[in-house]
Amino acid sequence: MTSEQPKAKREIRTLTGPLERAILPKMARALPAWVTPDHLTLLGLVAAVMIAVGYYLTRLSTWWMVLVNASIVLHWYADSLDGTLARVRKIERERYGYFVDHICDAMTAVLVCLGLGASLYMDLRVGLLLVIGYLMMNIYVHVAVYAKGEFKLSYGRFGPTEVRIALFAVNIVVPFWNPRVYVVLGCPCRVLDLVGLAITAVFLTVFTACSMRDARELDRRDRAARAESSKGA
Repeated sequence: MTSEQPKAKREIRTLTGPLERAILPKMARALPAWVTPDHLTLLGLVAAVMIAVGYYLTRLSTWWMVLVNASIVLHWYADSLDGTLARVRKIERERYGYFVDHICDAMTAVLVCLGLGASLYMDLRVGLLLVIGYLMMNIYVHVAVYAKGEFKLSYGRFGPTEVRIALFAVNIVVPFWNPRVYVVLGCPCRVLDLVGLAITAVFLTVFTACSMRDARELDRRDRAARAESSKGA
């Protein structure tokens, strides 16, 4: 399937974008004929469940973080190739692909953040705030697709792949270094909690700023269109 929304301009400017544009079509062409985009989408969901389970199992042993990082790589593979495979084989189903791909993205975000919150390394409340921030950004992106005809997939050169790389690196560090910084209302606050709160604040700030900017722009466009229509009448 493809993650493109019909009649929307797709905008993605990421650090890894040039490399992915070069290698993903080659990887897609190398897949067996029996592998379909839907198979890859399902594999991505399975990988998201494995990430969440792996995070939870770190309560038993930090070695389960190996499963988490392996699942992150698997999720990148599946999520990056499902749309690419559809485009390479010219079997796109644009509306279906857009819908299913982003429903799965939302489910993945919930699974990953809840998994983090259920692990030893992040407070569940911080994980919940993090997924709320992400979902608000997700809502903004898809409302903008309808209202502006623009589908923005990256911010500040960061996109899905950069997020996975950052999460992979964090998973290597936190089993060895995630000290308690201070106590809030009797609950310990660790470094990863602060990182989660900071990312949530960024999500909410970008959501608010972009929403206000786009509302002003759309108001200006509508007023101009109404004025032009009045002149024509």
